[in-house]
Order: sequence, then C-alpha cells, then structure tokens
Amino acid sequence: MTYVDTGLDAVGVNRVFHDHECRYYDERFAIVHDRRTARQALRDVESLLGRALRPGERVLDAGCGTGYLAAGLRRARPDVFVAGADLSAGMLANARAAGAAPLAQADAARLPFADRAFDVVVARGVLHHLPDVVGALGEWRRVLRPGGAVVLVSEPTPTVERHGGVLVRGLLAALRRPLTAEEDFWEVASMAANLHVFTPDSLGALARAAGYRGVALSTTDFADTLLITASYVVWGRAPGLARRLPWRRADDLARAADRVFWNRLLPVSWRHTVAGVLRP
Repeated sequence: MTYVDTGLDAVGVNRVFHDHECRYYDERFAIVHDRRTARQALRDVESLLGRALRPGERVLDAGCGTGYLAAGLRRARPDVFVAGADLSAGMLANARAAGAAPLAQADAARLPFADRAFDVVVARGVLHHLPDVVGALGEWRRVLRPGGAVVLVSEPTPTVERHGGVLVRGLLAALRRPLTAEEDFWEVASMAANLHVFTPDSLGALARAAGYRGVALSTTDFADTLLITASYVVWGRAPGLARRLPWRRADDLARAADRVFWNRLLPVSWRHTVAGVLRP
C-alpha cells in the first residue's frame, strides 16, 4: 500500500506537530549544530552514497527539519550547493539559524524545484512521516539529474518499535512524573505524525514502484537508536535531569558501538533503521 488513510489530514498533523516540536527537537535528539556534527553528517551521506560529494554538486535535503544534513553538509563542504525544504516553518527557522540556506517551505512530495535540478537528494527520517511514499519518491526522482542518487538515512523499522517500546516502558516506570494535559496532547500528536515503519524489502518495493532501478537498502544502528529514544523520553519527563546527562558523549559511544560491533554482528532484522541509496 502506498497511501495510508489515517482518517486525519496527515500532512496537516505533521505540519502542526513539527511546528511545535521544533522548540525542543535538537535537545531531545541530542543534536548540536557545529563542525563536529557537520563532519558526522557528511560521513552519513558519503558512506551511503559510496563516494565523496564533488565540488559544485547540487544537493537537496528533502524534509530538512532543523538542519542536521542541510546545515551540516553546507558547513562541512562549502564547495557544494546544499538547499533544504521542509513543511514546517518552525523547523525551517531553526535550520536557518543553524546555517542552512537556501531554504524553501514545501511538502516533500510537492517540491518547488525544476526537473533535474539536483545531483543528490538526501533525506533523514522523512519518509515515515509522509502519507504517499511512492509519490514523494517519484517527486525526488523528478528533481534528480541523470546519474543522480537519493540517499536515505534513518527510516524506522518494526524492530525499533518493539525494542524501543520495552525501553520506553522501563523509563516511564522509573521517571514516574505524570504529564500535564498539554504535554500529553503533544505526545499523542508525535505518535500520529509517524505513519510508517519499513523493512529494506518493503521500502525497496515502494522505491521500484516510484521508478527507481537501482535500489540498495539495508539496516543499520542498534545502540544509537535506543540512546536517542532514552534521550527523547527523559527530556520529555525530566528535563532537569536530562540537562545533566552527557547525551552527546553517549551518542558518540553508541554510534561507535554500532559501527564497530552491532552493524557487523547483528542480523539485518535486529537493526533499527533502514538506510541506503536509490538510483533512477
């Protein structure tokens, strides 16, 4: 199925939620916009792309959020043109403050760019928010130049929901603080904004339906997704405690553990995110 009918305006829900979430997104996801993060963002993209970005190439961050990729790639590679697009005005304001430019407010499935405008489209954790995945992938293919590629980073798998659910229940029992009515509303909204989970096979099938001939997808990450889940929950329930915890250092260690151990030792079905590259 390529369209999820939730009974809600899924695009509208995502716009409203992300305009709210932009206020705390970087804190809860342990993001700091600096040169260190920029190098990390560049590694994320180039390792999946299978080559270094070339001087003068045009890159689009579709669904750029607060600018992890859009600002990070621009900071790490000033010789590459990097544009960003996002549905949320609040997210775009944060991305602009982080150093991303130029930026456009747009639905990732309806981009305001000409055909064949970009060499590479990057997207980090975007497709699971979109009601029409095939339509969005087709739109990204439209703006690619011949020989271009779409780099997908960090789309959730069913496994992360299972493992993350166990972790969340344990943290909620430990933290205990009940949410206010407003906090509870936004926690429910965050669940409503997440429409899909993927396996490499299911996302690959959607990509082929959108016209991609070269599909190379696998799974990655185990420790880091659990760490970020913990960060998200603790910031939501105990921000005072969260501010005292070394999330960034822990994130570095979790990424290293994934790179050295878990991505090599765990079966594909045990890892928590889908990532890879699509070529028309």
